[in-house]
Amino acid sequence: MPPKRKSDALDDSVVDALKDGEEQKPEAKARPTKKTRVSKAANASASTSNPDNTEKTGVSPAASASAPKSWRDIVLEIDADGSVPVYDDCNEIRRKIRLLQKESDFKITHWLKEIGNINSNSFQRFMKAKGPTGGASNGTYYAAYVFFEKKRIFEGKKKTPTRTRNESQHPNGFELREHRYVWVPPR
Repeated sequence: MPPKRKSDALDDSVVDALKDGEEQKPEAKARPTKKTRVSKAANASASTSNPDNTEKTGVSPAASASAPKSWRDIVLEIDADGSVPVYDDCNEIRRKIRLLQKESDFKITHWLKEIGNINSNSFQRFMKAKGPTGGASNGTYYAAYVFFEKKRIFEGKKKTPTRTRNESQHPNGFELREHRYVWVPPR
């Protein structure tokens, strides 16, 4: 027959503690934690032949701990005005976005949210614009450039020849405004 009262099921020490005003709960059974399996041969060879384990990955454990896990962890250089200098024109960014859209598991709404919560209407206006400065003042241009630059660094890709040429011609980056709407005074 099961006990009728809680005190009948508890130890005497717990009952005494409860009577004294101390609130204690009986210890719940702790679940055993799962251990990761590691082969003994791999541990023995790694510990004897290479103590810091650089042979397997090519990177020391200290360097691998600081290695970025995704493109979001990459930190870009910032100018004096607090923004990243942009070295790809609008046509190049639109080309990269179109290539990204061809990937099978790519969803534009998720991507726009990831790169800075960009409005889909703003994105559509940027994609419909024409020319190397068409859409330069649009927020999609800057956010997409930062995404592609972080992704390039994360994947370890080199800069394109066009990119290096743009860096030499525009040391502070492209202006983030569309030249079509800039007023030029008459002479």
